[in-house]
Amino acid sequence: MHIENVEYLLTHGMFTKNHVQADPDYINIGDTGLIVQRNDYPVGISPPNGVLGEYIPFYFGPLSPMLLNIKTGYRGITQRPQSDIVYIVCRVNTIMENCEEWCFTDGHAKNAITAFYNHLDNLDKVDWDMVAERHWNNTEEDFDRMRRKQAEFLVKAHVPVRCISSIVVLNQQGKTIVEEIINRLGLEIPVRANPGNQFYY
Repeated sequence: MHIENVEYLLTHGMFTKNHVQADPDYINIGDTGLIVQRNDYPVGISPPNGVLGEYIPFYFGPLSPMLLNIKTGYRGITQRPQSDIVYIVCRVNTIMENCEEWCFTDGHAKNAITAFYNHLDNLDKVDWDMVAERHWNNTEEDFDRMRRKQAEFLVKAHVPVRCISSIVVLNQQGKTIVEEIINRLGLEIPVRANPGNQFYY
């Protein structure tokens, strides 16, 4: 998310766009058209059911196609420096302990062939090798790479602050900004600057 959204998030938690407690000054970094389409796209499993717009989406890994689009301005996405983008990192087990309604997918949630799951026993359906890939473009041998790269974990309505295990930023400057917010709010959340150079393009 955009670094300017961090203070509201660390004060209130994460909310879906249309939630009554959503950040009124939220800076969107995604594909506006796709976000609108997700408002009506059905979640393919019950429970938890509903539409994608009712869920907070997480990727399972770094270096998403969307981050590259944000960096380059490709596909009409607003171009922004990667230093403006931070990762909010949560652990699945912590989310399960604090959030009743969730599910996950084996690829980009808004894709006709993507499957939805609501049992952790099915985490083996996620292509973990592809989730970790830096180079995820489709090839003649495998035209489904980009969909699998974007597997999602979806949490309905709200993710409380206590679910956040760490925050990842691009550089030391971003680390200083986020740590100042964390300290001011009396929280203890570690901030890491692009660990292993594996989070930013």
